[in-house]
Amino acid sequence: MTSLAGRNYARALFELAAEGGVSAQVEQEVRATCTALFDPPDVRAFLRNRLIGRTAKKRVVRGAFEGAVQQPLLVLLYLLVDRGRTMLLGEIAEEYERLSRLARGVRKVTLDTAFPLAQAEVARVTRALESSLQARVELELRVQPALVGGVRAFSEGKVIELSVEGRLRDLRSRLVRGAPRGAAAPPASEDEARRPDGQR
Repeated sequence: MTSLAGRNYARALFELAAEGGVSAQVEQEVRATCTALFDPPDVRAFLRNRLIGRTAKKRVVRGAFEGAVQQPLLVLLYLLVDRGRTMLLGEIAEEYERLSRLARGVRKVTLDTAFPLAQAEVARVTRALESSLQARVELELRVQPALVGGVRAFSEGKVIELSVEGRLRDLRSRLVRGAPRGAAAPPASEDEARRPDGQR
């Protein structure tokens, strides 16, 4: 989950990259830059060390990335070093990728299922999600055995409820609130449902 600061930096970067017509290039570069800065333990420790000045850190960033990444990204890297916020780069990369997907009309959906789905089932669920979201869908599949039947989908931090479990929750909620006006109340038991009217 990205912080407000991470989202703000990402949006500013995306807008600058879009204005310069380089948003696709920056999308690739921001993730690669994040990997280069934080995967090697010595580089990560160097950037986090508060005893090392900003000038020295910016010199390292300049040597590694000047001419290798688009200008908006390089400016952002300098800004993060100046403000001691380089650790936000992972969040920024995640949010930038989300903004880029949305601009292309694509939604990323994480799909939880109680059991592995066959390819035909994945295709059917994908079509249903695309129809519901009015967007192309990129699916990430996860098996969650505890899920009660069906599937459950998450997109943009929101739950798209498709499971039997969710329908049962909705039914319980309606019963607690009371049946809608004009609707028949559900029988108290299966035996009562079988009895003729007026008999107890």
